[in-house]
Amino acid sequence: MRKCRKITGVILCLLLVLSLAACGGDGADGSGAGGGEQAKVVFCTYGDDSELGVYKAMVDEFNETYGKEHNIYVEHTPIAITGYTSYITSMSTAQESYDVFLVIEDNFKRWVNMGFVADMTSYFDAVTDIDTSDIFENTVDRLRLNVANNTSNKTDPLYGLPLDTKPSAVYYNETLFEKAGIRIISVDEQDMDAWNAGEIPDRRGQYKADFPELAGITVPKKGYYRSRTPYVSGYNWTLPADDEITVFNNRIPMNWDEMEDLAMIFSVHNPNAGKNFGTEYGMFTEWWFNYGWSVGGNCLQDLSGNGDWNFSLLDSTPNYIVASESGYTGEWTGKSYGKGETLEFNDKFDVPAGKVMEPDEEGGYTVDGKQVGIRASVETAAQNGTLQALPSVRDAFTRYLRLGASQDSVIENMGGLSISPNPITFNNRTRQNYWFSGKMAMLVDYSTYIETFSREAESNGFEWDVAPLMVYKEYTNPLDPACDTVKVVGKQAGECNSKAMVVRERSSVKEAAAQFICWMASKEGQSIRAQNGHFPNQRALLEGIQYNGYAPQNVTVFSEALEYQGAGDWWYLPDDAWIQVWANPLNSEVRNGTLAYDLWKKAAIPDTNKKLLEY
Repeated sequence: MRKCRKITGVILCLLLVLSLAACGGDGADGSGAGGGEQAKVVFCTYGDDSELGVYKAMVDEFNETYGKEHNIYVEHTPIAITGYTSYITSMSTAQESYDVFLVIEDNFKRWVNMGFVADMTSYFDAVTDIDTSDIFENTVDRLRLNVANNTSNKTDPLYGLPLDTKPSAVYYNETLFEKAGIRIISVDEQDMDAWNAGEIPDRRGQYKADFPELAGITVPKKGYYRSRTPYVSGYNWTLPADDEITVFNNRIPMNWDEMEDLAMIFSVHNPNAGKNFGTEYGMFTEWWFNYGWSVGGNCLQDLSGNGDWNFSLLDSTPNYIVASESGYTGEWTGKSYGKGETLEFNDKFDVPAGKVMEPDEEGGYTVDGKQVGIRASVETAAQNGTLQALPSVRDAFTRYLRLGASQDSVIENMGGLSISPNPITFNNRTRQNYWFSGKMAMLVDYSTYIETFSREAESNGFEWDVAPLMVYKEYTNPLDPACDTVKVVGKQAGECNSKAMVVRERSSVKEAAAQFICWMASKEGQSIRAQNGHFPNQRALLEGIQYNGYAPQNVTVFSEALEYQGAGDWWYLPDDAWIQVWANPLNSEVRNGTLAYDLWKKAAIPDTNKKLLEY
């Protein structure tokens, strides 16, 4: 079936329909147990050659082992990427069709609500001879859904199990960094004291003595360090002096200031950037998530817990993170928070029990017509150190927008930074192409591009690696280059998309399909992914991934990110119509400088909340 991928258009669809009609619902009882008629499961997939090769290897291994033992045979049926969605939806109600198929998070809730994805809770529970306990919980829980109230609690129905994951990180061009005189080290934060003392090498085998220019300097525990005049938002930026020490540590997340400081070297802020490096911009990220989520904010909130959705991306009130080992109990939700967790939306506001806030058109909230502020007990807890205040989600979001905004633009009374290209800058190129062409130094993107970037880097003649996503972090003295004492830090956050295996509602082999899915998600199945350089969903397999020579040295950043990265806003509701209301003008006009931020904001809040009333 691999060669069928190259057939396109009507011919492909006709061949696939004939193929599935011949082998789909074969009348088996679906028990999957040994003896009796064989249960045949049709598995529809899509992907590039590497992905399809891994799927085929996994299916072949299943058929030769567990499948043979339990009288189950799986037929792997690849579908062309361009026609996959239309094929899955058009064939969903056919009498004989596919059984197991792949769904990305963008489509999961939409397809469940369309009624052709089966609730597999009882079928998975019946599979007792396959262990799936080591799968990352945050990927499994995205596949739970109570259709009536759109919740994804641990007790809600489970529709599938994850197969692929794609965590994100900062890709950076090491050759450009080195041209700019930036020293690159790879030292975990807890090991910095020992590395500074010359006792241990970093993860690349480099001792501090290998950097003679660092003699007499204690390199602070920062993602990016410059020895004289670090940039802090709101202050003027200066180019590092010729004799100034700059160090990039790819094991410690940069804070917002440090990332901007570093990016400015490769942007219009440096008049020699083009001549010396060939760059136009310092960095690019398509997503605001690790900014807003890091401070405990979000773009969507349920004001009642019963589906009263509100567009909260422009909420201007501070967020709060638990700083005390003893934790904190929310007064509205009753939730017990542990250290490092951020308060849920309703727990920070002064909302009386049984009351539900009403959003206004400015990004604020009222109860009984009166403006709602922060709960007094929350402010008290922040004063005594139980909680720490973090920036609002509006602050985080507008900090993100300023990356690509022009310096003469106005976003929340601040100018743009011009360190990031706007979407129109790519001029029909992809962000990936723009990065490996050397036009910018850093790019936030998915793990799935590792192999492509490795080939392109070799072709374009540069070295590269990856680093963790930026995080909100404030030092006690941010203007002191050597100060790494943290006053307050947000939580690590980022977006990690994934593909999951689900079952068609009309499939007649659900029991066998459940066994197949559990096996594919288990250590047995996921080990094949690891052996072929793809990220497994099993923690125990992460150290054994075999990349065949194309992985960056700091590749563990991606596996570490699996612990905390989550689904994007396209997963929150059954469709993304509510997102299009504010995101389309934001991405096509505001970010490209053709619509003022204030005009966008004026319409985005009421228009999005109006659309949310339909859910």
